[in-house]
Amino acid sequence: MKIAIIGAGAMGCLYGAFLSTKNQVTMIDSFQPQVDSINQKGITIEDLNGKQTTYENVKACVSGECAEKFDLVIVFVKSTFTEDALKMNKMLFGTETLVMTLQNGAGNDRKIAQFVQKENIIIGTSKHNAVNLGNGVSRHAGCGATTIGSNYNQKENLDKIAAVLRDCGFEVEETDDIQRIIWSKLFVNLSVNTFTALIQTPIGYMIKNKYAWDFAKRLIYEAVEVAEADGTYFDRREALEMVRKVCVDAGDGYSSMYQDRKRRVRMEIDAINGAIVEQAKLYGVPTPYNSLIVDLIHAVEGAYDYYD
Repeated sequence: MKIAIIGAGAMGCLYGAFLSTKNQVTMIDSFQPQVDSINQKGITIEDLNGKQTTYENVKACVSGECAEKFDLVIVFVKSTFTEDALKMNKMLFGTETLVMTLQNGAGNDRKIAQFVQKENIIIGTSKHNAVNLGNGVSRHAGCGATTIGSNYNQKENLDKIAAVLRDCGFEVEETDDIQRIIWSKLFVNLSVNTFTALIQTPIGYMIKNKYAWDFAKRLIYEAVEVAEADGTYFDRREALEMVRKVCVDAGDGYSSMYQDRKRRVRMEIDAINGAIVEQAKLYGVPTPYNSLIVDLIHAVEGAYDYYD
């Protein structure tokens, strides 16, 4: 299959590397040095033991400069850049092109629908964790299933993409209730992703410190109430256990938002906790803790220029 991946960061490179073993993969990114590194040396994936494997059967192109049509386009850019990235790369989409989002946050499928048919959109989540080491190198810090679904019950498309992913070693789950999966991923991101970025710790710290875990609980409980108001019901204990398990499985890894803070770039807070706050307004559900962390993260972004 001919595959383009928009966003050659940690997760984009991870998926691009593995998919390149059986497919023709092109990485699309706006950062010229990353594009040059991939074209010159391929993508290198480092496991937790420090072993590095290089995947050379992959090429890269600067965003907006690739005019080819692809069978599948996977969107891995930060949610805040989704519309700009799609607009710059709309030439990648043919009438039959499938577009899959594995991004954090909510509402990315609605942004994609501005550029392709809704029936061609696949929504997914990934339990893999990766850290961008630069120059086309990613550290694979955690494994897990890739879950995919569609709001339009496109079973044939889901089966096709699931087969491609499985053929390259990914564990894949298909679901007919993708919104439940999106909410579940949000519970993880709005607690682990944002809070570890705020206090700058590995993911596992969340369950090792009583105060961190108590704050995470409050964020999650608010989000569960918003999900229920929106029609998706969760057992609070199950939601907490799901987040706790992520903290165990990816304990030594670092969240994508933490990595963004280290690079002093804009974080995805508005598409994660911010999405919860905005959805809550529709139903009159109070979200003081999620509102607070949105403000705190934006305050951190505002302080980038004050760092040495």
